[in-house]
Amino acid sequence: MTSEIASLLQQAVVRHQAGDIAAARELYASVLRRDPRQADALHLLGVICDQSGQHEAAVDLIERAIAQSPDAAEFHGNLGTALLALRRMDAAEAAYRRAITLDPAYVEGYYNLGNLLRERGETIAAKELLETALRLQPGHVHCRNNLAMLLWEDLLDEAAAERHFRLLLALAPDWAAAHMNHGLFRLASGAYAEGWAEYEWRWRNADFKERDWSMGLPRWRGEALDGKGLLLWGEQGVGDQILYGTMLKDAQQRSRARMIVAVDRRLIGLYRRSLAGDGITVVARGEMVDAVAQCPFGSLGRILRQSVSDFAGSGQYLAADPARQQMLRQRYRDLAGARRIVGIAWRSANADIGLHKSIPLETLLPALQRPDVFWVNLQYGDVVDEISRLQQAGVAILHDRGVDGLQDLDALAAQVAALDAVVAVSSTTVHVAGALGIPTLLLLPRGRGRLWYWPAAGEASRWYDCVRIIRQEQPGDWSGTAQSLAVAMA
Repeated sequence: MTSEIASLLQQAVVRHQAGDIAAARELYASVLRRDPRQADALHLLGVICDQSGQHEAAVDLIERAIAQSPDAAEFHGNLGTALLALRRMDAAEAAYRRAITLDPAYVEGYYNLGNLLRERGETIAAKELLETALRLQPGHVHCRNNLAMLLWEDLLDEAAAERHFRLLLALAPDWAAAHMNHGLFRLASGAYAEGWAEYEWRWRNADFKERDWSMGLPRWRGEALDGKGLLLWGEQGVGDQILYGTMLKDAQQRSRARMIVAVDRRLIGLYRRSLAGDGITVVARGEMVDAVAQCPFGSLGRILRQSVSDFAGSGQYLAADPARQQMLRQRYRDLAGARRIVGIAWRSANADIGLHKSIPLETLLPALQRPDVFWVNLQYGDVVDEISRLQQAGVAILHDRGVDGLQDLDALAAQVAALDAVVAVSSTTVHVAGALGIPTLLLLPRGRGRLWYWPAAGEASRWYDCVRIIRQEQPGDWSGTAQSLAVAMA
């Protein structure tokens, strides 16, 4: 390596580490114009491409770097990360394994391979790899966080998860994501006082994408407002807003305020009908209001749900459009005859854990083949082909094209209210049914995919009295759940 190339490469690394990506990219390119086979420049330019979302280019550059320096463990490790971004899972796994073979002390290789195997459901192997990374580098906070989450969500080992969360927070006391995850863990285990307090860290978490809809007003802390305006604003998805909405009437009673509720526009019609009798004004989020204090929905629990006893009540507070409900009820009854009318939703669109929550429709055949049930599709999205395939097994599911459950939540509420019961995976549909008081069988995964508000054991839900939980017996295996559903429906 000439002194000129060494100097350019050093400058590029300094700019890269400082976050000046544009300058670093140009300096690496300048090195490669002088020496197209310079391995470090090829590798690090590939890393920049990967960080910039140019994953194909990253793979090409890093593979060229490996051709020049085949025994560099870090090259193989970063190749694995670029391949993983392209969802080339087998190739990514091979790259990570090659990296730790070349360097048995390469921490990031164990960490990244552990994360990959967890995503593929190989939780025991993933745990061992993350533990190896921590033995090599006990202060690796991201690794400890991921191990704590794996122990909680996948292996249901709450004691070990709590131990790692405590170690993590001692190492990174100001890391908002760690506090938020610990908060969700404590809420899931029923430690509500600590859980809600930790959950407040979500607003400092850079990965928490929710917008602040507080309108610059001071936070309500549970004090009486005696007729003054209180803005409560919905956060996160519509399912979350419906869940937290079970606390709205308690908030009104506690605050004695003139209450204004701001929600996603898709909920406005349903909320106005449901809350009008309580004198609550419903507006879209972001609308200017006359209020002296505010509180996000997800922070109401810190005031109103400090213990299990605070959950007394059915959770039913929504009211469907009666005319629309009756029209749908009559239509379905005409088609169903004497059969029970049951809605079904089997898939979650959650980008992170939707796969773990979802069930292949064919797996539910033992229940779907019951002759005494008339099935109505509650699954949003394009599912016509899935429904058509079931017809070959003699199962008919009505797909009502007049209801768009994704965009028109008022229509979805009327449809759900027109049913005798609902069968669904964890999704917005369950929250709608629960808040309407419709008998619901919730098909819940074991381990990852069980959101914090569904309990770890038992059939009951603290949030909705009408929801009964049917649990997956083994992670990733829904066959036993399908049999349990068939029995429950009898």
